[in-house]
Amino acid sequence: MHTPNSAAAKRDTDDDTRILHRITPLSDWQAPVDAGPPSMTIAVLDLETTGFDPQYDEIIEIAVAIIMIDEQGRVIAVENLKSGIQQPCRPIEPHITAITGITDEMTGGRRFVPQQIADHLAKADACLAFNAAFDRRHLEQLVPSVGKMPWICALADVDWLALGFDGRAQGYLLMQSGLFNPTAHRAADDVASLVNLLAHECNDGRTVMAHALAGAKAPSWRFEASDLPYRLRKDVYRRGYRRSYRGVYHRLVREQEHNAEIAWYRELVGRDPTIVPVDWTDRYRADWTWEPVERKVEVAHWRR
Repeated sequence: MHTPNSAAAKRDTDDDTRILHRITPLSDWQAPVDAGPPSMTIAVLDLETTGFDPQYDEIIEIAVAIIMIDEQGRVIAVENLKSGIQQPCRPIEPHITAITGITDEMTGGRRFVPQQIADHLAKADACLAFNAAFDRRHLEQLVPSVGKMPWICALADVDWLALGFDGRAQGYLLMQSGLFNPTAHRAADDVASLVNLLAHECNDGRTVMAHALAGAKAPSWRFEASDLPYRLRKDVYRRGYRRSYRGVYHRLVREQEHNAEIAWYRELVGRDPTIVPVDWTDRYRADWTWEPVERKVEVAHWRR
């Protein structure tokens, strides 16, 4: 057995060195020794697609792991991961193959069974994806029933900066947790990485899963810049408002920024925006699935 010399041992423990450990395979998952009883069941999922537009591009791979967590957000059990692959209607572009490793030959003749996916996801109390705004919009095209489920976003529902992390890529966040996955960009590998990231205990003693769940359950609102004068559109765009499928500029606003956002909007437009409460069932769904709130205001209210 190799015994590290004192210099090597020192490098393993000093502040100038970080050691990364390979993620725990989901098949080897064990509950923490201090874990409580199951509190919630969550479907952790990842998709590979032919592009970003869910109304044009297609899902070519899906992976789902059903996990159980206790009241403290600790991952206490992982059901065997399930995955599937599907041949798209159009040939897979070379750059998509370069990213995902999925080729036309691998998908040839293979198809999803949407009802089987729906039944599997129905075992869970909520769906969780690293970037729910991407995965939910695509998955709802294939399995509409997921639109009725609560959704948790590990990217947006966690205040990573406040927890001492930087960056927004899943692999980078994983490395800052002291872990690495030697393979990536296939759906099953990314799900395994995500479950390990969710189980990471942050400096405050809470898991990433606990933070994600709290963020998902917290109140939020869709601020709609309805009847917005054309001359102010660049102002709201710079603020983070984006034009919806039906032409309304809107932005998701969290609780901590609610009052400041109203004050900013009043200063700019001269009135309040249209404010629509958004819970974790409605959050992250595609904007073409919601109807903008009609609101009539007097022209005088547009004066700055």
